[in-house]
Amino acid sequence: MKPETEEQIKRQLPARIISGAGILALVCAFVLWIVTEQPNAAGIAAAACSVLLFVLGCLRFVPEWMTFWRTRTDPVRTDPEPKHALLGVALLAVAVEILLFGLVTLALSVRDGNGFTLRGSVEFWRCLDSGHYLDIAREWYVPKSFLETTEEWFQTGDDVGRAVQLVFLPGYPLAVYPLYRIFGNDLAAGLAVSFAAFPAACCVLYRLLRLDRDHRRAFRTVVMLLLLPGGFFFLAPMSESLYLLLALSALYCFRKKRYLAAGLFGAYCAFTRTVGLLLVAPLVLEWIHAFPAKHGGRKKWLLGALSVLLVPAGFAAYLWINNTVSGSPFQFLTYQHRWWSQYLGWFFNTAAYQTNYLINAIGEGSRETALGLWLPNIVWHFGTLALFALNAKKLRPSYAAWFLAYFGVAIGATWLLSGPRYLLSMPVVAMMLAACTEKRWQKILAACVLVPLSVLYLLAFVYRWQVW
Repeated sequence: MKPETEEQIKRQLPARIISGAGILALVCAFVLWIVTEQPNAAGIAAAACSVLLFVLGCLRFVPEWMTFWRTRTDPVRTDPEPKHALLGVALLAVAVEILLFGLVTLALSVRDGNGFTLRGSVEFWRCLDSGHYLDIAREWYVPKSFLETTEEWFQTGDDVGRAVQLVFLPGYPLAVYPLYRIFGNDLAAGLAVSFAAFPAACCVLYRLLRLDRDHRRAFRTVVMLLLLPGGFFFLAPMSESLYLLLALSALYCFRKKRYLAAGLFGAYCAFTRTVGLLLVAPLVLEWIHAFPAKHGGRKKWLLGALSVLLVPAGFAAYLWINNTVSGSPFQFLTYQHRWWSQYLGWFFNTAAYQTNYLINAIGEGSRETALGLWLPNIVWHFGTLALFALNAKKLRPSYAAWFLAYFGVAIGATWLLSGPRYLLSMPVVAMMLAACTEKRWQKILAACVLVPLSVLYLLAFVYRWQVW
C-alpha cells in the first residue's frame, strides 16, 4: 500500500474532520439516549446495530461528497438508448400494477369465500390512510368553526377523525378532486391518479438514471423498484405514487437545468408529503456541484437557487391552509402529538422500540402484529441501512444525501407503523439494489428474495395483519 502524499492528506482532511465530528455527535446522542430512556439490552443492541450501519455508510459517503463539490463536470453518457425504451418501462409498470391488483383481488376472494364481490374488492382499497385522503378530496378539511376549545372532541367518533385529517397534506386530494368531479366516485378517482402516477414515476426514474448510467443499470433500477415488497402501496389511493413522481421530476428537471420546472415540481412535492421538504438536500448539493456553471452563468445560478427555495414555499402553502382551517399554522403537529403520540426522535430509538415490540408480540402469540407490523418494519430498517453501508460510494452523492436525510426524518418518528411504506417511496433504495446486482447470480438472488417477500407482504396486507 502506497503511503499517502501530502496533497492526498490535504484533500482528505475536510472529509475526516466532518466524519469525526459526525461520529462524535452521533455517539453523544446515543449515550444521552441510553441515560434518559434506559432501554433494555435488546433495545440497546438493536439501536447500536442501527448506528453502526449508519456510520459505516456515512464514512463511505463523506469523501464522495467532498469530491463531488470539488469537481464541476459529470461523465458523459455515450451508450445508445434502445428504441422505445421508455415505452417499455411504462408498459412494464402498468403490467405490474395489473398483476398486483389482480393478486389482491384473488387473495380477497380466497379470504372472503362465498362473500366475495368485485365491488367489495374495490372498496377494500379504502383501508390504510386512503379513506382520509378521499374524505379531503370530497369535502376538504373540517372548517375552523367546527373545532371546540374543550377536550371532549378528542373522544372517538367520525367528527374527531375528520378534524385530525389536517395532518394529511392536500397535494394528493387536490389532484384527485378534478377526476372525482368527472367520475362522481372518489375511490375511482383516487385509484386513477395512483395508477397513472406510478408508471409515470418509473419513466422519470429511468430518465434520471440515464443521465449517469447505461440502459441496463437504469432499467434494472426500475425493475428493483417494481420487485420491492409493498408495491401495492403505489396502487392505493394515497400520496405515495404522486410523491414519487413529483420528487423524481424535480430532481430530473434540476439536473437538466430546467430550474423553474424543478422548483414547481419540488414545491408541489412538499405540498403533498412532509418529507417532500427533504428534496432540499439533493437539490442544494446539485446546485453547489453545478456552480460556477459553464453555460448560463450567474443567471442560471440564481434560477437554481430560486428553484431550491420554492420547495419550502410549497410546504409554507400547507401551513397557510393549517392557519386558515384551524387558526394555527402548526395545528397538524398538535394533532400528531395528541392523537398519535408522534414526535421526531432518533432513528436508532425506532430500531430499539420496534425490536422490543416484536419480541413482545412473539411472546404473546400475536402472529398478525409480529409478522404484519413489526417484522417488516425492522427488516426494512436494517435492510436499507445495510444497502447504504455497502453502496454509498456507488451512489451519486446528492442521492446519498437525500437518503440520509429521508431516513433520519421518516424513520425517526417516535411511533412508527409505516416504515416499509415510507422507505418504499425513497427511490434511492431501488438504486442501491441495482448497484449490488451487477452479476447474473446477484440478480437471481435478489429476485428469489424479493418476490416471495412481496407475495407474503401482500397477503399480510389483504388479511389486514396491521400493515400500514
